[in-house]
Amino acid sequence: MKVIVVATRKPDASPEDLSPYLGPEADHVLMMIKRDVVREVYSRSDGEGAVVILECDGEDHAKKIIAEFPLAKAGLLTAEFYGAKPYRGIVQHAKQT
Repeated sequence: MKVIVVATRKPDASPEDLSPYLGPEADHVLMMIKRDVVREVYSRSDGEGAVVILECDGEDHAKKIIAEFPLAKAGLLTAEFYGAKPYRGIVQHAKQT
């Protein structure tokens, strides 16, 4: 199942707070990409965090995965989780053709 994660850095987290974790965060993301858990990752255009597409067993599993990210472990971000499935209209159309 795909889960879309919208991660937001905490408002009181300064660049100095975040800085020591950025390298380890990037390393962790790359490891999770190699494991086919992180499928896509984007910086948010507002600069407040990231959007991550996970391949996992569901939202509860996604929460456990994100909890292991260095910024999450440090308590510097929050996250929203949205399970995703194929768009119904496309699935229905594909069955008709």
